[in-house]
Amino acid sequence: MDIRTIMTAAPIAVRAESPLHVAIELLIEHEISGLPVVDAENRIVGVVSEKDILALFGGRDSQIVGDLMTADPITFSVDAPLVEVVDCLMTYDFRRVLIHQAGKLAGVVSRADVMPVILDLLRERARPNER
Repeated sequence: MDIRTIMTAAPIAVRAESPLHVAIELLIEHEISGLPVVDAENRIVGVVSEKDILALFGGRDSQIVGDLMTADPITFSVDAPLVEVVDCLMTYDFRRVLIHQAGKLAGVVSRADVMPVILDLLRERARPNER
C-alpha cells in the first residue's frame, strides 16, 4: 500500500503567524483535530492540534499559531513505507503525521486514514484459501 493512496492530499494548513482564532475556526469547520503549519514556500515548520490549543485554558497567553504549535514534527516522505507511518502512529500520542515531497507539504495521514487499510487486510485474511 502506498502512502499516496490513503493520505489527504493538499491538506488545509496555516502559517506560524496565523491568528489562533483562525486555526480554531478551521479545526471546527472541517471537523479535524490538527493542522500542518507551513512557511511561505509550503515547507513544514510545525503542527498545531486541539491538544496544543487546550493550553489556552491553562492560562497561557498566546495569540498566534507559532506560540502553541509543535515545531519540527515527525514527517514522512511520500515514498516512505506505510508500515513506518503506522508504527509511528502506534508509538506516539499524536493522531496524524505530515507527509512531504522534497520538503514541502504533500499530505496528511491520520489514524482514521489507516483504518480502511486494516479492514481490507482483515477481510483478506478471513477469505477461505482459494488455491
